[in-house]
Amino acid sequence: MKFQPDLIQGQEVSEDFISSPSVIKILSGALDAIAERGVRRLSMSDIIEASGVSRGTMYRYFSNKEDVLAAVAEFVCTGFETGVREAAENIDDPIERFRQVMLFYARYTNENSPDRVFEVEPRFHLSFFRSRFDRYKVAVYLALEPTFEYLEAKLGKKINTEGFVEVLVRLQLSTLLVPADDNWSALWNESADNLENWVLDLAHQSA
Repeated sequence: MKFQPDLIQGQEVSEDFISSPSVIKILSGALDAIAERGVRRLSMSDIIEASGVSRGTMYRYFSNKEDVLAAVAEFVCTGFETGVREAAENIDDPIERFRQVMLFYARYTNENSPDRVFEVEPRFHLSFFRSRFDRYKVAVYLALEPTFEYLEAKLGKKINTEGFVEVLVRLQLSTLLVPADDNWSALWNESADNLENWVLDLAHQSA
């Protein structure tokens, strides 16, 4: 079936709007409901039941299912942008900064991809990631910019930071298709140490 990117279209959603406690409750419930029923079968009643809000509260914020889905997508994306920025804040050591960003990224992917969402509604996930892939890359790049500067200084040359970031994002998204086992999680979590050793070895060889 041809991919349809309109699965998460709706009214434009502001960051202030999705920071409301009631809206967060609705959107968290909507994610659970999507995992159970999929987008096509999902109804406003399903979202109300899963989120535990009243019908009046639901319709105070959302007129229809499409608006909820658009807000869910923005909720997950802005949550990632904020979280990855905060994970890197106030960390001067560039390798530790990289470590904390990687740990956050793995944790956020796991916590915000409820069991069976991709299996039940793969097109919703595809639409979300295709429309927000560049935003994920920008968020990771900004969080890791001091790390890249450190690596370039050690190596004495420029590195392909755009390619580096794209690989990180694509690797983490791949766990939605093939769930990460303990070996993969260990490799991901230990990547900061491996990266530093690799760079130091290269710098030594260059010298």
